[in-house]
Amino acid sequence: MKNMQDKLVGRYGEQIAADFLRKKGYTILASNYTTHVGEIDLIARKGEVVAFVEVKTRKSQGYLPASAAVGKEKQRRIVRSAQLWIAENESCDQFSFDIIEVYTEDKTIRHIRNAFV
Repeated sequence: MKNMQDKLVGRYGEQIAADFLRKKGYTILASNYTTHVGEIDLIARKGEVVAFVEVKTRKSQGYLPASAAVGKEKQRRIVRSAQLWIAENESCDQFSFDIIEVYTEDKTIRHIRNAFV
């Protein structure tokens, strides 16, 4: 389980990512959507596309990008959770699985659209 500091940093990054998406014309449909198989940090819509977004927050850009922390198992949990959200909420013909990297030290935000699947 994450310690409290990691949780606070994660929530901070998710708020920055949500604000970033709003400025880009997205509507936030859900945050921290949790199912029995996993969690999706942000679910957002822009036009006809629903984006299921994993947010990764780091202090700085090290030798690996923050998105490298989203491995195959994490991707599977996000996809399965997205299927459950679609079944409960609204159908969508177009969707994407995105990653947003937030680097707090230099205030860099990187939106990777269609990062997986």
